[in-house]
Amino acid sequence: MHWSTKCIVIAFLASIYCEFLADILQLSYCKWPAMPKKMLSHENEDELKAVIIADLHLLGPIRGHWLDKLYREWHMHRSFQATIRLFAPDVVFVLGDLFDEGDFVDNREFERFVQRFHRLFSTPSGVPIISAVGNHDIGFHYKMDSYFIKRFANHFNNTGVEMYTIKNNHFVVTNSIAMLNDGCGYCNAALNDLSKISAQLMCLQSGDKCREVETLKEHHVYSRPILMQHFPTYRKSDAVCKEHDAPKFDIFRENWEVLSKESTDLIGKLLKPRVAFAGHSHHYCLNINRFGIEEYTVASFSWRNKIEPSFLLAAFKATNYSVSKCDMLPQQHVYNIYTTALIIISAIIIIEKCRKFCRKKGPKR
Repeated sequence: MHWSTKCIVIAFLASIYCEFLADILQLSYCKWPAMPKKMLSHENEDELKAVIIADLHLLGPIRGHWLDKLYREWHMHRSFQATIRLFAPDVVFVLGDLFDEGDFVDNREFERFVQRFHRLFSTPSGVPIISAVGNHDIGFHYKMDSYFIKRFANHFNNTGVEMYTIKNNHFVVTNSIAMLNDGCGYCNAALNDLSKISAQLMCLQSGDKCREVETLKEHHVYSRPILMQHFPTYRKSDAVCKEHDAPKFDIFRENWEVLSKESTDLIGKLLKPRVAFAGHSHHYCLNINRFGIEEYTVASFSWRNKIEPSFLLAAFKATNYSVSKCDMLPQQHVYNIYTTALIIISAIIIIEKCRKFCRKKGPKR
């Protein structure tokens, strides 16, 4: 084989592996979690399988280079589509910060954000994507106003507090930015929604035919709800995590990195959830939160925020659940493959040039 052909073949194989095969090979090590045997009390319950991701941060026109945006989003797309094909979930949850500049861009740019999101994170018919709103989507509390909230709600329809029931599992998705409880209009509306959902769940639990239950439509069976939001509930830092991948332990500020103690306690009192999921920190954490339940903080799905991203595979039944962490393709692995290919190609070129040089300088007859 000619040396130039060898170089082309090596470059081609490296590209095929890194851009098309590596994601699938990496994700093939992941598996749906099995329900703990001690919790298998209702074998006939339908099992719901969910993929949970967070902090996509699709870049806009202000931050980041276009090439950086293109390459990272390509790998998010490859990883997500490989995930859907390999695991065939019933539902996908995105826990906020779908966009990096949602609180900066005008309506035209926001429409482009939405189109890119649906193109990159498309799912088969019958597999819904349920998205919580994040601070990069509508801004932190000081910046939150109707302009940002309404346009996000127009496309994703969940900027307050919503309950979704799938296979008798109740998922309560909250707007973390509206959980300040400081009397603002959006905070009062969110608290009102939260209280209504709490009343509905209490009615289901008691079995009474109260007025709230009549509005629940498909929510006929009570099960302790599952909390889904962008901000984690209050904790001092990731030092309290039973499992984590944070490189250091910064002290978290209430209402910035985590919810306040007051809001955390209120949610726990009203909902009494059995498990909680959040994003925002960009790092994975499993901890027991203030009201005594497991809380999973999902790492960022993007290489821009984490060089070793991950997501969660979660199985739910009305009476139990199980969760496993799935590590995605590390950014450094791709760099190492391309660097190795470049070194091999360079070595082939150097050897070939040395051969040509030696032939020219060889002894004359």
